[in-house]
Amino acid sequence: MGSRLGYASLAFVLLAVPPAFAQRASDNAAAAADDAFGTTVGNESVGLYGLYNARGFSPAQAGNVRIEGLYFDQQSQPNNRVVAGNTVHVGISAQSYPFPAPTGIADFHLRLPGEARLTSVYLGYGPNTTKAIEVDTQVPIVAERLSIGFGGDFTHFDADVGVVDTTWNAAFTARWHPADDMEVVGFWSRMSTDCCKQQPVVFTAGAFLPPRLPNNSFWGQQWTHPREVDSNFGMLGSVALSDWTLRVGLFRSEGAITEHFADFLADVQANGSGRHFIIAQPPSGSGSTSGEVRLSRLVSDGPRRHLFVVSLRGRDVNRRFGGSDVLDFGTAFVGEPSTLPKPAFSFGPLSYDHARQGTAGVAYNLFWKNIGEVGFGVQKTFYHRELQQPTFPLAKSTASPILYNATASVFLSQSLALYAGYTRGLEESGTAPPSTVNRGEAMPPAITQQIDAGFRYTITPTLKFVAGVFQVEKPYFNINAANVYGALGQVRHRGVELSLSGDVFTRLNVVGGMTMLQPRLAGEPVARGVVGRIPPGPRPLFSFVTLTYRPPSWDGLAFDTTFTHSSGKFARSDNQSRVSAWNEVNFGVRYMFALASAPASVRAQVTNLTNRYTLDADSGSAFFTRNPRRFSTSLAVDF
Repeated sequence: MGSRLGYASLAFVLLAVPPAFAQRASDNAAAAADDAFGTTVGNESVGLYGLYNARGFSPAQAGNVRIEGLYFDQQSQPNNRVVAGNTVHVGISAQSYPFPAPTGIADFHLRLPGEARLTSVYLGYGPNTTKAIEVDTQVPIVAERLSIGFGGDFTHFDADVGVVDTTWNAAFTARWHPADDMEVVGFWSRMSTDCCKQQPVVFTAGAFLPPRLPNNSFWGQQWTHPREVDSNFGMLGSVALSDWTLRVGLFRSEGAITEHFADFLADVQANGSGRHFIIAQPPSGSGSTSGEVRLSRLVSDGPRRHLFVVSLRGRDVNRRFGGSDVLDFGTAFVGEPSTLPKPAFSFGPLSYDHARQGTAGVAYNLFWKNIGEVGFGVQKTFYHRELQQPTFPLAKSTASPILYNATASVFLSQSLALYAGYTRGLEESGTAPPSTVNRGEAMPPAITQQIDAGFRYTITPTLKFVAGVFQVEKPYFNINAANVYGALGQVRHRGVELSLSGDVFTRLNVVGGMTMLQPRLAGEPVARGVVGRIPPGPRPLFSFVTLTYRPPSWDGLAFDTTFTHSSGKFARSDNQSRVSAWNEVNFGVRYMFALASAPASVRAQVTNLTNRYTLDADSGSAFFTRNPRRFSTSLAVDF
């Protein structure tokens, strides 16, 4: 088992192993999950973590996103017509990366066209009256040399609160093998969204919870729906020459918003009254060119494999933001709908943000059959930012820290592996939320560090258990007393994470996990008592288990049930009020069959089976509700 783990890591580092392009009928996140830390396949997701949440932080916000293992600075998320899914790597699964990152890595897997002509169609209905159609096609042009793929989808989404949005997605990919040891991939994706009207967000005036919020009706304004266009395109290339491998990725990511609104009630009292504000934002957006060149050499030495990696990565990102118009509509009450005429907005001048970053790194990994693995990496990064805001002089900031990491794993037996690692990184710190004075402003990147350790135990050849501990430290950004988003001290997330995944027996699969988190703050605002020691947002305990059973009497049929528990947490930065714990049960059924000789699957699912009302709060102390009970069905066919 130890050597298989090591060589699997080698294969991932050297060559991306892409999934099939179409074949939607077999999409199943639970079946594809190698652990419980986060797997997305098509429209399905399973796991403790995701693209925007890992160990209490966001890999996407931190800049820890990859495409087939190569660095990608995401300004908008690639759509599902070009991306087959993503995987979150933390702990032992992140050790396969030459340069791991604090807070985990989210890696996108492309839908790459194969050698067979194939068209996949997905039809979805629900929740409510939501309708979706997705089509993916792959066409071989030159046998074993050139294939293309293209796809499109349309979704008319009907949310539970009467909010409707319309989304169009389109994508194109090409895969070219000029020679047996060379591959070039190009892709383009675009998403156009006439998105959701804004349900008002609630901020209370004191240490109490708001009155019950509607979670099945809309009480905002019909004209507060943003319009957004996102696009991503790029190229990847790889060439293998003897024990050398060269991989190159170059990407462009853009997001543009023509209209955007933030609707909220501030200073809400116990009786539900509050001050109603709507913030209108003029056209804004961002665009980033990023990529990586990675040269690897693998040297065999008996039972040992030595991997040497040299990497150059960089990004050039421009953002335009600000100029918002703040509209005060006076007193309003939580949950009470009102009809306000759309006013004429008075926008101010925009702010401009331009950042450049280049990083050079070297890494070494030793894979020793049946013994273990060790890895070291050193990076030197150069960061420069210019911020131009109205009425302020041009602000410049630079940083050039040295970053490093070390990882190790030891195979104590064929079944048991121990691991440990340390990573120091320079990560993005997010942007100011819409309700703040400096809304839309990007925070400067910050030095972060992570320590983790644990073990992986193979219970049976098809069932494994992972347990680990971790500690992540970074600067803490949130809203201060002047409603400005900025640095407020240091935050430390210390925790335990557990994963159980695989087949308990032939027809019963389990994916389950738990994370126990201890978030703590330190700094001047904490010392003065302005904010508490525990930040709002992350929950101290989160657990889930997904069970999939395939009855022997009906081949192709599978039932799945997911049980989720989340503990209560503080809802305010002063630690004076809390939202309660919640439990949720989801149930689904899937049937695989042949439709006119074509592989097909039908899927039906109900989420929040008990229709439990759940009040939640984000890290900025804004209250909202989780979705009520929802039904959905889908049909996928591969022609």
